[in-house]
Amino acid sequence: MFQKVAFIGLGLIGGSIARAIRAKYPDVWVAAKTASRQTLAYAYDNGIIQDAPGSLPELVGNADLIILAPPIELIIPYVKKIYPLTKPSAIILDTGSTKEEIVRALKKYSDKFIGCHPMFGSEKAGIASSAAELLQGHRVIFTPYRDTPRGKLLAVLQFFKGLGCRPCRADAREHDTAVAAISHVPYFNAAALLQTADNDMKRVLAATGFQSCTRVAESDPPWGVEVARTNRREVLRGLKKLRHEIAWLEQLIGRGDYKGLKEYLEYSRQIRRNIYK
Repeated sequence: MFQKVAFIGLGLIGGSIARAIRAKYPDVWVAAKTASRQTLAYAYDNGIIQDAPGSLPELVGNADLIILAPPIELIIPYVKKIYPLTKPSAIILDTGSTKEEIVRALKKYSDKFIGCHPMFGSEKAGIASSAAELLQGHRVIFTPYRDTPRGKLLAVLQFFKGLGCRPCRADAREHDTAVAAISHVPYFNAAALLQTADNDMKRVLAATGFQSCTRVAESDPPWGVEVARTNRREVLRGLKKLRHEIAWLEQLIGRGDYKGLKEYLEYSRQIRRNIYK
């Protein structure tokens, strides 16, 4: 069990993990440092954290677990900065939604750093939208190195399981391929779909179906830019695959093959039922 957990960044993901720790492990001391004084004040006033050290050495020096939850582009610099400030037994996790670039850049820090991607969230952003319940039953993916200390990996797997998550391990490249298909491409698809609502009549008539299909487009745009930058190859592959599926639908409808269209739609419905059964 970790006695002290330090956070760098307390947005939706970091805030939700911190809330879950306070709920599940009330004896664990939780401290944090954020770029926003308002976020830090909110976290302290609402009992999400118990301390807010003014410097990085104070924050991470005695921490057993450090969770980095800033924007993706800051993760690598932060690991390099805090690594020498932490004790040998410390574990550093990130929460970035892409992994290959991060894991490759931080290989030399493998005795402490373990790549991590919590697969939960919301289209909303910020600590005010965070909730411990977001973790319940959701995957948290770890992308360890071959030489990651086994004891440290088992410790974080057990810790997150205790928070109500379903932790698992994956290769960083396989992770990026998978999340491009089931997270990143749907985000860009939703953004593109919204562009088709290009007049007032369409927007007035948009109801729950359109709302459901485009919900993820509410996600923070800088996140989308960083996803495209750090997982460019797999996002492009996923968009190409999506274009292929749309082209096939165009062919079925264009030639009036409604039997084939029904089969396609039925197969898609079955895939969804199998995923969410």
